[in-house]
Amino acid sequence: MLRALEKQTSSFWLAQSIGWTLYLVMIYITFLTVVTPENFLPLFYLKAFRSLVGFCLTSFALRPVYKRFGGKFSIQLLIFLVLGAAIVLGCVWATLEGFYYSLTEANFTVPKYLVLFPRVALDYAMTLAAWSAVYFGVKYWRAWQTERENSLRASALANQAQLEMLRYQINPHFLFNSLNSIRASIDEDAGRARQMVTHLAEFLRHSLQNSAAKEVPLAEEIEAARNYLAIEKARFEDRLDIEFEVEQAAKEFSVPCYLLNPLVENAVKHGLNGSRSPLRIRVSGAVKENALYLEVANTGRVSENPDGFGIGLENVRRRLEKLFPGQSDFRLFEESGWVRAQITIRTARN
Repeated sequence: MLRALEKQTSSFWLAQSIGWTLYLVMIYITFLTVVTPENFLPLFYLKAFRSLVGFCLTSFALRPVYKRFGGKFSIQLLIFLVLGAAIVLGCVWATLEGFYYSLTEANFTVPKYLVLFPRVALDYAMTLAAWSAVYFGVKYWRAWQTERENSLRASALANQAQLEMLRYQINPHFLFNSLNSIRASIDEDAGRARQMVTHLAEFLRHSLQNSAAKEVPLAEEIEAARNYLAIEKARFEDRLDIEFEVEQAAKEFSVPCYLLNPLVENAVKHGLNGSRSPLRIRVSGAVKENALYLEVANTGRVSENPDGFGIGLENVRRRLEKLFPGQSDFRLFEESGWVRAQITIRTARN
C-alpha cells in the first residue's frame, strides 16, 4: 500500500513538471511573433514566472484541497468546488503577475493593471479549471483501474478456490474398495498387493500434490489414468480390457491437472454396471490443427442420469468452461455400442 502511494506521488510530480514545462513552451512560442528580438529574454522570464506560479498554485493549493475534500462531495458540489477554487486562485495568480510587472516594468501603474485584472484573472481561472479537470480525470481513471484489477483478482481467487473444491471431490468408494482389495491380496499374493499399493500411491501423489489450476503435460495425466486403471484391473481382473492410443504430440500438450481421471472413473463405474464382460476401455489422444482431442470410450450404454452429467463429469465441464471459455467442448454420447466422453481444447499449449 505504501509503495503504491509513493508511486502515485512520484507520478504526480513527474506529470506536473512535464505539463507545466509544456505550458511554458506553448505560451512562450505563442507570443514570440508579437515582440521584437530584444524582448525575447524578458518575455521568457515573464512566461517562466507565470508557469512557476501555476505549478506552485496547483501543487500546493489546489491538490491538497482536492485530496482532502474531493472524495467527499457529489459531482455537483465538486464542480462548485473546482469553479470556486479556480476563481479565487485565478485572482491570486493575476495579483502575483501584477506584482511581477511592478518590479520589471518602468511604466507600470496599479490603475492601468486593475483595468486588465478581470480578464487576466478569468484567463488564469480557466487554466486552473482545465488543470482540475485533468486531475480528477486521471484520479477517477486510476480508481476505476484499481477497482477493475481488484475485481479481476477476486474473481480469479474465487475461481481457483472453486477449482480446488472440485478437485478434492475424489471418489471415496474408490479408495475404500482399493484398500479392501489390497488387504485381501496381502495373504493371497503379496507381490500383487505391493503393485497395487505402488499404483495407488502414485495416483494419490499426482492427485494431491498438483494444484487444480496447475497445468501439467498430458503424459502425467495419462500415467495417473494408467495407475488408476491398473488398480481397477487388479480388482476386476478379466472383466476389464484396457487400451491406450495417445500420440506423442498429444502427450506433450499442457492440460489442467486431474482432467482425465473423472472420465476414466466414469467409464469403469457405469461400464461395469451396463456392459457385457469384458468391459473394454480405450483412452485416446491426438492433436489436429493445434487443438487437442481426448476421448475415453467404453463399451456399453449411456447411464440414464436424470440430472444429466454425474458429479465427476459435471466438474470436468465446469472446469473447462472456467479455464477455456469458448475454446473447449465436452461431449458424452453413445455410438455403435460405445459410450464416448470427448474433450476438445482448441487453445491447447505445448
